Amino acid sequence: MKKFSGGKTLAVVAVAGGAVLASIAPVMADVSAQSPSLGLVRVETPVKWKSLGAVLEVPVTYTCPVGTQSPYLQVNVTQSVLGGIASGNAYRDNLNCTGGFETVTLNVTAESRSFSLLTPAFAKADLRGYPNVSARDEREVRVGL
Repeated sequence: MKKFSGGKTLAVVAVAGGAVLASIAPVMADVSAQSPSLGLVRVETPVKWKSLGAVLEVPVTYTCPVGTQSPYLQVNVTQSVLGGIASGNAYRDNLNCTGGFETVTLNVTAESRSFSLLTPAFAKADLRGYPNVSARDEREVRVGL
């Protein structure tokens, strides 16, 4: 009977290949984070409760390529409050597109009901610009002082 050792060879090749991929994956991620080809956006948490709930200060981190034309951010916030839903939105244009990460604060004004302190809210941010810059982030955010 002939012994077959192909399994050991295959295992060694698989482990070596995994090690190579593991060593270059962080580099690939770092390059894409430094120079995105499209825009990226993220709503930061917590958001600040201001003016007895009439306004939420919403920090938003974004990036867009240098040369993006007419870049803007739109933020919407909704929150379940006693007796209904509080909601509001904010808009910011003329963003600075440096190719790096920037953080801006948008003041979201409550439209029909005041926002509640210490109750989670849902925020959505849209980043748009020309040509081909489009990004969205949706997440639950904490509301604090």
